Amino acid sequence: MAKTSGTVDAVKEYLTDLVVPHHRCNVNIIPDHITMLHGTKSKKQLSRKRRAHKSNTLTRKQYAELGLNTLPRKQLRYEQMLPLHKLWRGYIREHLDLEEGDEVPQVHEKRYDEFSKQLVKMDLHGAKLRVLQSKCQTLVGLNGICVMDTKNVLKLLGEDHVVRTVPKSECVFGLNVGNMEFTIFGQHLTMRPAERSVKKIKNYVEPFM
Repeated sequence: MAKTSGTVDAVKEYLTDLVVPHHRCNVNIIPDHITMLHGTKSKKQLSRKRRAHKSNTLTRKQYAELGLNTLPRKQLRYEQMLPLHKLWRGYIREHLDLEEGDEVPQVHEKRYDEFSKQLVKMDLHGAKLRVLQSKCQTLVGLNGICVMDTKNVLKLLGEDHVVRTVPKSECVFGLNVGNMEFTIFGQHLTMRPAERSVKKIKNYVEPFM
C-alpha cells in the first residue's frame, strides 16, 4: 500500500531513537526500503493463534473419567504412608511456625486468630486424623492417614490398610502435632486444598451443629 509522508517520518524517527545518541547522525534511512503492512489478520491466522494458546491441561471431567480422583480401597499399605506422614509433620511445623515445646494459643492471646486461620488453610495430605463427632454415628472413631483431600471428602487409610471416605461437612476431626491437640470442624474445610490455602478466612466461624 502507498506510504504517507507522515507515516514514513514516524517510522524514521522511531528507528533513529533506537540508536545510541552519538551515532544517530550517521543513520541513513531510505524511504523506499520501508514497507508498510496494513489490514487485519485473517480468520485463519486468528484461529491458529487461539489454538496455540489453548491449555494442554486436563479438564475436571477428563480428570474424573481417567479415574485420577479415585484410590484403590484395599491395595494401599498403611506402612507405605508413614514417610508421607513424617513429611507432613515437618510441613505443619513450618506452616504454623511451631517450635519444640510450643502450645496452642488461647482465645485471649493476640496470635490466636492468625494461628486458627493458618490451621484451616493447611494441606491435610499425610496428616493423621480421627473423627471426633459426626452426624453419622458410624463414622465416629474412624482414624487414619489422609491420602486424599478433595472439596467435599477426606480419604483416610487405616491401620487395617483400608481406605475410607469421610464427608467433611458431617464431621469434626482431631489431630495431634507434638504435644498439641487440635479440633477442626470439617465444614470449614469444604474446598480443594489449593483454593483453601489462598482463601481469606472470616474471623467469625459458625459452630458445628
